[in-house]
Amino acid sequence: MTLHLPHLFAHEQSRQNTLLDLSVLGTDGPGIEDALRAVMEQPQPRLVGIRCPAGSKAVDDAIGLMERVRRDYGVILTELVLADADRVDLREAVDEALDEACARNRFPRPSVVFTGRPAVSALTKS
Repeated sequence: MTLHLPHLFAHEQSRQNTLLDLSVLGTDGPGIEDALRAVMEQPQPRLVGIRCPAGSKAVDDAIGLMERVRRDYGVILTELVLADADRVDLREAVDEALDEACARNRFPRPSVVFTGRPAVSALTKS
């Protein structure tokens, strides 16, 4: 008996994890819908999360959008990247907003990454 197992072909590529940046797209309107559709219909990109500015309103909007993706596409986004989160007090406020938004939307709490502002190098200060 011969067992034939499927094998990867040279032209197949692995999927690329992708984040949608809400600071560019916003959370409502045709821009976000077009971006979501474009990512979900492509074979290579895999939407895994959202990037947005740090702040209670932005977190609430992001979790709402993550719930909409779960409802509309059947995909649970697991990452939330919060930009410009340098201050400790802001992080605590975001943590509370995240708990409230996840509870309200019945969405599992995503992994959260806080990013600071990009450093300005001495070479670009001239």
